[in-house]
Amino acid sequence: MTNATVRNRGTSSKVTNLKGRKRSMSNPEMAFVDAISDAELDNEYGYYFELSSSKDLYDFKRRIENIVRRLGFGEYAFVRLTDYEHSRELISITHDLIDAYDRAGLYEHDPVLQHAMERTDPVFRSTMNEYIFQAPFALPDLTRCLRKSDELNRHFGYYDFYNVPIKARNGNGNVLLSVTRRGLSPTQLKRKVQQCVTDLRLLCEAIDFVATRKFPEELLPPKGREDRIIKITPRPLMVLDMLANSDLNITKVAAKLGINVVTANRHLQAARKAFGVKTNHAAIKEGIKNELIRYK
Repeated sequence: MTNATVRNRGTSSKVTNLKGRKRSMSNPEMAFVDAISDAELDNEYGYYFELSSSKDLYDFKRRIENIVRRLGFGEYAFVRLTDYEHSRELISITHDLIDAYDRAGLYEHDPVLQHAMERTDPVFRSTMNEYIFQAPFALPDLTRCLRKSDELNRHFGYYDFYNVPIKARNGNGNVLLSVTRRGLSPTQLKRKVQQCVTDLRLLCEAIDFVATRKFPEELLPPKGREDRIIKITPRPLMVLDMLANSDLNITKVAAKLGINVVTANRHLQAARKAFGVKTNHAAIKEGIKNELIRYK
């Protein structure tokens, strides 16, 4: 790595995870590496690797569907809430249902969408319905919308949805991942979700990341497209790379690079600043996702 400025437009998978590596670091500066198992690394980065390997948009959608099915669900929808009407590419839920929602004008008063535009805590549609139906005050628009949407959902075999909203990585509002499976009761869907809550959030983050970086022309409105420039010199990347790929603490990393500990920590500080994060772990994660460092 010799360039001081790296422009990122798209990602591809060039990284392989470590398997069976033991970590035994006692330095507090390296505690974040001690706490991460290889299985956790697979979970945290695996979806990024799998999705960023997509050859085209069709392959991207196919890979998302495969992950969703592996997690035990049948259909999904990933939408950008600032441009919901045009955010239809990443949806495997039957389009007959989507069209029926459009014809009935349900999106304007949909409580799940309103919740997801303002908050990032996940919610089941059934839980939202219960809350509104049991409200001690009248909510005529919402209750009318809920009754109609429930009628449509049941007609197509969907009895509940689990919804994961997060902040869009390009800073333009929130994005939402919704998963379901035809024929499952709300109780059955909740049992499935309990087994993979973290996976679903990580999947939502990975879809947003890859869509933003690799398929902006197809999946983002012009004002939301990102041409990000990361300004970072090779030395901070060398320190991050060595932390990610060795059992060395920061003192030994500094010695191996021929610098003192103070300088090594300054490089880490520069890396955190370049990636806009607060921890070394997060800097390593950003370095991997942006293909500036690799697990070997």
